[in-house]
Amino acid sequence: MVRTVYSPEYCLQYLEQYATQEIFVMGLILGQTTAARENVIHLARTPEEKLSDSSETSYTSDKTESMRTLLQVSEAWVADHAKHVTRMLPGGMFVQGIFITSDEDIFEDPNCFSKVKSILNHIYKTQNVNEYMYGNCPSTNERLVLHMSTSTKVLNCKSIEVGPGNKSTVIKPVDWKFLPKQQQWQRLDCYYEFDDVYPVIVKKSGISVKQQFQQILESAHKTIESSIIFIDGELKDGSEVLEQLFKKKKPKNNSKQVQQEPPKSMNVSLFVPFENSLPETVEYLECDGSIHFSGVVSSSVFMYPKATVSETIAAVKQDIIRSLASRFTMHCDALIDDNLLPEEKVCFNEPPRRVLVPVGSLYLCDYLFPGEAPAEALLSVRELLDLQITEADVVCDLETPADTSEFDALDRDTSSEELLATPQEASQFMYITGICFAMLVLIISIIIHYYDTIMEVITKVISKS
Repeated sequence: MVRTVYSPEYCLQYLEQYATQEIFVMGLILGQTTAARENVIHLARTPEEKLSDSSETSYTSDKTESMRTLLQVSEAWVADHAKHVTRMLPGGMFVQGIFITSDEDIFEDPNCFSKVKSILNHIYKTQNVNEYMYGNCPSTNERLVLHMSTSTKVLNCKSIEVGPGNKSTVIKPVDWKFLPKQQQWQRLDCYYEFDDVYPVIVKKSGISVKQQFQQILESAHKTIESSIIFIDGELKDGSEVLEQLFKKKKPKNNSKQVQQEPPKSMNVSLFVPFENSLPETVEYLECDGSIHFSGVVSSSVFMYPKATVSETIAAVKQDIIRSLASRFTMHCDALIDDNLLPEEKVCFNEPPRRVLVPVGSLYLCDYLFPGEAPAEALLSVRELLDLQITEADVVCDLETPADTSEFDALDRDTSSEELLATPQEASQFMYITGICFAMLVLIISIIIHYYDTIMEVITKVISKS
């Protein structure tokens, strides 16, 4: 059976504008794969490679190297583009492959085809480094390769299997269909609150912010994976289709008018079972500090209406973890000092917050650091997604900046630092308190045990006097 892919018609116009100029262009195919259908949402041109003075690629250097042919493309540069774009994708959506406009026949030319395979495998390996980013689609290892000839304007699409263990290359034909109408998506919104305290234990080798955040991600991943999801306040069967859930809520009157309206957003709630919220074994460790991890993660997932509830639940969980992994990575990259325990006794860190940017009939996301304006998101969208949007298009009210007033007051209060005991002082205090309490209990028990004897002695003393 031939694999069929559906995409909006503007993707065809996007390819034609570059093919008409008869220039080489490479980019990423973004979309969603469900059991019901495979949808492409956007084609994002890979920016021209920018080289810094160091050996690593950079998006901020002024030196630009133009990619004129496929053989001149750097695999690492395309993979880095895929990594940055994945951060902007909601859960359930992935980089599905690459597109190329060129004069060569990339499927017939051995050198070009070898380069295509190398690029796809490099993307796969790069995306697989951070498992919490969900860079690779878990349902398939096949990647799309879409090619438009700049001379004939003929469009050709095939799929290639990537990943470890694929020594023999299998090429499969793909039927690519363009939809004249915009694809309708079912939106699901969720707000997941974190309020946890994690111990900081510095070993002989030391510990960095990135290492501690990785431990937090592992803990959050286990918690979210064990959680039970309610959609619109109800526990749904995993085999149900989202479209059916929406039809059940339709009013009987004016059914024709309701069908013309786009489906409303569904609310998602996560509940963690109590038995899974506690560790199996409790260990008492001497800590060097603690991290209070607090805040609300906003999640907006867009699913094909015929997707199942199980696929939707997986997408919501992916979105929350991917968002955390993206923020932690960006925050650590922006730190000057990676030392987890600063000289101050209290240290406040605020990772970037999430905003939404429109792409067709749905939204992708970007992240703004404290103090950054929505205009900063326009740069990322133009550079990484090859889209032109306005500042008014950016949805910034999903997450509010952190309230630092309590931290500022604590930081200004010098006396509060004196009240913060070191771990050794705290353990000594608890130890001394325990001894005093034990001695008190011992004295009371002796008095009760010898009460009659003591009262008899006291009576004799009083009578003699």
